[in-house]
Amino acid sequence: MGKGERFFSKNLIFEQGRQRYFLGLFKRKKKVELRPGAMPPEKVKEIVKRIGKNKKVNIRRVEYDGTPEEKPITVRIIDIKDDYFTGNVINVERSIKQELDEKVVYIKGGGGTIDFYYEDGDIMSIEEDVDEVVIEQRNIGELVEILDALDINEEILISYYDEAKGGVINGRGRLISKNLENNDFEVEFSVINEIELDRPKVVKLNLEKDKVLDIEVVF
Repeated sequence: MGKGERFFSKNLIFEQGRQRYFLGLFKRKKKVELRPGAMPPEKVKEIVKRIGKNKKVNIRRVEYDGTPEEKPITVRIIDIKDDYFTGNVINVERSIKQELDEKVVYIKGGGGTIDFYYEDGDIMSIEEDVDEVVIEQRNIGELVEILDALDINEEILISYYDEAKGGVINGRGRLISKNLENNDFEVEFSVINEIELDRPKVVKLNLEKDKVLDIEVVF
């Protein structure tokens, strides 16, 4: 390498270094300002990673003045990154209403997905949802006996966990079919989670595949 080439190479390295230096001056590290009562970003990240993806959690955030939000937001964690995690908002009643009228968008209660940045400093608590941890199906043998004793078109109350909606469905309707050989049955609902349906909704359930919590006869 000649003198000219060495001079050019040194100048190029110097200019590149100077450019990185000056660019660095304009980069300011974001200062985390925790709201009163909020958890540190490291703690939030630790909890989210421990719970893991595809789990349903209740997140309670805090306002700027330290007042906790009135209700926690329920989400299913669908992604976890180094600086944030993404949750799919779960609202069973909202999902039911949207199914009843696809033309209407129900804003109340929110929906869709939300990115929660650890450094926002506004998360007060994150807890795995009790539905995911505690809810257990009633003994299948007992449910089979109840189903066997029911007559077609008999009015019943039924409670089951809907995995797709991420919550418990409490419904009132009538039994329209049953097959005790494979534990299948169909219910035509008129009321779901205290929402009166304009049109009856038929739901197919299986005592082995679905998490049926209880079946009762309406007296």
